[in-house]
Amino acid sequence: MKKVIFGISVFLFLYLSFSLSTSYAQRKFTLSGVIRQSSNDKPMPRAAIYVDETGYGSLSDTLGRYQLLVPKGTFNITVSYQGFFTKHQRVDIENNLHMDIIMDEKASDLDEVVISANSASQNVKRLETGVTNLSIKNIKKLPTLLGELDIIKSLFSLPGVASVGEGASGFNVRGGNIDQNLILMDNAPVFNASHLMGFFSVFNPDALRDMNFYRGGIPAQYGGRTASVLNINLKDANAQQFAGQGGVGLVSSRLMLEGPIIRDKNKDSRMSFFVASRYSYVGYLFKLLPQQNIKNTKADFYDVTAKVEFRPTKKDKIALTGFTGFDKFKVAGDSLANLEVNASSSLFNWRTTNATLAWVHSYNAKLNSKISGIYSRYDANIINPDSALAFKLESNIIYKNLKLDFNYLPSETQKIDFGFSTIDYQIQPGKLSPQNIASQINPITLRNENAIESAIYLNDEYEINKKFSVLVGLRYSYFMNRGTGYIYNYQAGLPKSIETLTDSTFYANGKITQAYGGFEPRFSAKYSLNENASIKLSLNRMRQYIQLISNTTAALPTARWKSADKYVKPQIADQISIGYFQNLSDNKIEASIEFFYKNLTNVADYKDGANLLLDNFPEASILQGTGRAYGAEFYIKKNIGLLTGWMSYTYSQTQFLVKGQFEEETINNGQYFSPNYNKPHILNFIGSYQATKRISFSTNFTFSTGRPITYPSAKFYVGGLVVPYFANRNQANIPNYVRLDLAMNIDADPYKIKRFKGSWNFSIYNVLNTRNAYSVFFRTKTRYAQYYNRVDIYKLSILGSMIPSISYNFKF
Repeated sequence: MKKVIFGISVFLFLYLSFSLSTSYAQRKFTLSGVIRQSSNDKPMPRAAIYVDETGYGSLSDTLGRYQLLVPKGTFNITVSYQGFFTKHQRVDIENNLHMDIIMDEKASDLDEVVISANSASQNVKRLETGVTNLSIKNIKKLPTLLGELDIIKSLFSLPGVASVGEGASGFNVRGGNIDQNLILMDNAPVFNASHLMGFFSVFNPDALRDMNFYRGGIPAQYGGRTASVLNINLKDANAQQFAGQGGVGLVSSRLMLEGPIIRDKNKDSRMSFFVASRYSYVGYLFKLLPQQNIKNTKADFYDVTAKVEFRPTKKDKIALTGFTGFDKFKVAGDSLANLEVNASSSLFNWRTTNATLAWVHSYNAKLNSKISGIYSRYDANIINPDSALAFKLESNIIYKNLKLDFNYLPSETQKIDFGFSTIDYQIQPGKLSPQNIASQINPITLRNENAIESAIYLNDEYEINKKFSVLVGLRYSYFMNRGTGYIYNYQAGLPKSIETLTDSTFYANGKITQAYGGFEPRFSAKYSLNENASIKLSLNRMRQYIQLISNTTAALPTARWKSADKYVKPQIADQISIGYFQNLSDNKIEASIEFFYKNLTNVADYKDGANLLLDNFPEASILQGTGRAYGAEFYIKKNIGLLTGWMSYTYSQTQFLVKGQFEEETINNGQYFSPNYNKPHILNFIGSYQATKRISFSTNFTFSTGRPITYPSAKFYVGGLVVPYFANRNQANIPNYVRLDLAMNIDADPYKIKRFKGSWNFSIYNVLNTRNAYSVFFRTKTRYAQYYNRVDIYKLSILGSMIPSISYNFKF
């Protein structure tokens, strides 16, 4: 695999040099303009436009602008956008021509918010593999948990995506851990995308414009993670009139307001805004329950998303985006074993704060640029109010990024993206402090970690002919750990532990303690068998320099982040995927099958019994090795008709090999084992039936094999107690997971023209009432004679019963 990647990286430079020098004998002219909505003159990003006679086309940019190179003559132009009537227009090309295009909405789709602006044939024509787009219109019809629409939960229905269970934060993609997914909201990373310990996501669906999910064929502008990229763009504010929408559910309510701020004399908005907020009241529901300890549980959150856009000229757009979300979760009891602290209650708080300032500029019809300044901060803490043991444990990560991106269109058959980025990381992994003067807690502060990650990239997408297209890309990243404090040294020839620690080296602030870097080549190719079928191939290398440190099945919000350093090396993933894509019945049905293989380097696991909370020597507990992930993904989707939906099936295996120099640094006797999130078989079915213009029914069925777990292989009697003995790691599985959900949606009448429109969603989560196991634990029962004692197995279910819900949504 490494030789293949190296060969691709050499080929990239040769290919780019050739493609950039390509010339054309026939002179061509530029056809450009802006694609807008007829109802409010709002620009339409990512609308598909192409020339019928040549078959060449493009997508409009974030300002709705398009540009095509067309030879002299008369041509038919076609523009398409989901939820709008397809536009056909005839043009005469004699010189460069500027032509704005106005699109009309379909009457039956007036309330649709599209998360994918690709035309139906993009399943076959799109170059990359492992890319899936979903429509918010379809997601809104899905059954929900307690009436809360969740973008992250919708990803679980896609091939290659899994979760360890309900109430778990994050998601796993093609053998990757939850921290190996790059989640971006308007270019700002989201380090914890979960509300309420993973039950809901932080993304307000009212504020979203589109979403791109990459699990293979990842373009070179993305880096820093090894599994996937979830890129979420916020919507553009309504530039013509004041409007709003929202909803009321069992656990939360939401409201979004938008409208123009400044208009020019031509009544075109030059500045507009939107503010979207959610507030939950789950804590009030707990107070209605009879159990006293549950009544004291707190589980509430809120989030606010805002955006201001300013268009000083037709060639410029300046946007300021802000997001903040806060959670508090109080449980009746908890323990921090390594601190010997037993708390009567623990209050978990975590907050995400993001801000993005971006300036998009169009130099001409062929060249655009975007400069962005990005800030992201994630804070988490645990508070114990007990007077004698009162403490506060806090941690945070701060991310600052400056990036510059360029889009260049030298011809209608070629698109080039290039740019650079530099990121500053500041990590406080843990700080323990007493909460009052009577507390017996001793303060502990782990040293800060500071690092710089820089990258430069180049993508070249080139259509060689109507059948064969390629995308070649190259990214070079360089990471510097800048020390502040002591770096510990260990005795050579012995495993790292506090017993083998010899001395330490002090590094002043800004001093580079360790540096890593390397090329990350990307390559994709597509061969069209005909108009409705294609074969695609992708290869890519990804490097990850920071990782989440947690040896629990589902990381708590307070899990610490760790940067690569002298002992912890960056993770590397080399992936190859190949797929066959077919559209049927005049693009009404999409079908695909993809195969992938990943080679994993420096994957991280932990020593048996490692406790990483406030660990001053994490390098002594972290073990790194190699791994592999492989599988097949089948996906079929019906787009048009009264009955729509999709089905996905995934077979995958992920295996790690951690074989150190010493027995203490070896897992599973140096044999391959599966991580605790590995699920070989996952089957999902999503269906929606439009019974009438207003009423629709939908269902969601999911099945997956149980994730790995370590069962005891023997028991010992120690001091009169029975102690289970655990041998090889993750050699068994918890029971399989099965769930069926149902929903009914009552929409507003699409043919009635009125300012205020409302809709209802009725859902039943877990209709089969299955008690799916989240985890399995073991307990020893004491009998009247010692030799009768036995170790019994129990399963823990997070949501082990049927849960109905109702929500009301409105728009004005």
